[in-house]
Amino acid sequence: MMVRASDAPGLKRKRNADGSYRYYWEARTDLVKRGYRPGNVRLHYAETPDGELQRAARCRILWAEMLAWEAGNGAFPARGYDGTVRSLCNLFQTDEFSPYKKAKWNSQRLYDQYSKIIVNTVGDRVVRALLGPDFMRWHTKWGEPKAKGKPPRLARAKHAMDTLRRVVSFGVILGFQDCAKADIILGKLRFEAPAPRKEKLTRAQVESVCRKAHELGLHSIALATMLQFELAFRQKDVIGEWEPCTEETAGGIFHNGTRWVSGLTWSHIDADLILRKVPVKTKRHGIEVEHNLKLYPTLMDEISRIPLNRRVGPVILSEATGEPYKHRTFTQTWRRVAKAAGIPSQVKNMDARAGAISEAYDSGADETSVMKHAGHRNRQTSARYNRGSLEQTSRVAVIRQAKQKPNKP
Repeated sequence: MMVRASDAPGLKRKRNADGSYRYYWEARTDLVKRGYRPGNVRLHYAETPDGELQRAARCRILWAEMLAWEAGNGAFPARGYDGTVRSLCNLFQTDEFSPYKKAKWNSQRLYDQYSKIIVNTVGDRVVRALLGPDFMRWHTKWGEPKAKGKPPRLARAKHAMDTLRRVVSFGVILGFQDCAKADIILGKLRFEAPAPRKEKLTRAQVESVCRKAHELGLHSIALATMLQFELAFRQKDVIGEWEPCTEETAGGIFHNGTRWVSGLTWSHIDADLILRKVPVKTKRHGIEVEHNLKLYPTLMDEISRIPLNRRVGPVILSEATGEPYKHRTFTQTWRRVAKAAGIPSQVKNMDARAGAISEAYDSGADETSVMKHAGHRNRQTSARYNRGSLEQTSRVAVIRQAKQKPNKP
């Protein structure tokens, strides 16, 4: 569908070298000369009908704020806040000091998604009038099944409520007293959360996936799965991710307005087969993990399939494109291989990490070592990936029973 120009005031686009476009919102020139800021805003949205609608909606928000500045003779009325949940969400997404601005692009996308849910359902509610029962009703409403007979959407409700907490918290930072009251109330509330995942990929299942992947000629799937399982890596730490970027900042592998980042490259592995990498989740803390690949025979078997002259750049490349996988493509391809290998549908690729950590605990590894292996900042996080197993409870039982035996004279 095509969005009319009147639905996206201020929208501009520029052609990239590859023929694709990058989009901007631009303020009126006369107001920029009078001091209005920001003069332009880069718009990162998918080239889909839904992305086009979101881009247009953002343009309308930015244009309305600009007109409010003009009407106020160069000042925002209460920083664009009129007391409603809608205006608070808009501030959270547009204010230059909002934590939204410092979030990664994929986190911003989630904030946009759940802010839209909040605005569409309760955007007209006045913050100063909100009480605990209001938030409880909202959580219940957001978690209702999508259709009759479908399961409750607790994850949807949780993410929407988490976003609302962040939005209200930012209102407190801006000094709005009504937000301070709402923030206190939200701090007292606890909501039903989705049940934690119990699934894990076992070593036998990983080996089954690898065998089937090789049968299908998808050697990249086998290597990626084994890397995730043996080294307890997250999917994006192995296959990487494609983040939006401008032509000016593009470097490395660039495609259609996105740049490949965060994935495993052969430069992470030195001549002694020691792998060193800073995981995505701990990048800002600089926590690096180290693995001696020679200690993982099954992983070394997979690596040995890659000729030495091809060990340059990304480790995992799609056989279909010769480039790093897109997340959706990798997930769909992995699911196809897993189905052919007889892996239950509820077990996902992401469960390789839980399988690795659970196996480490089963083997008797101490908590600190497991934490280091997984690249976590604390032992509690590693423990959440531990899918309690018979090996662990049996080991405790043996230790306890040994204490009960009387000492022989």
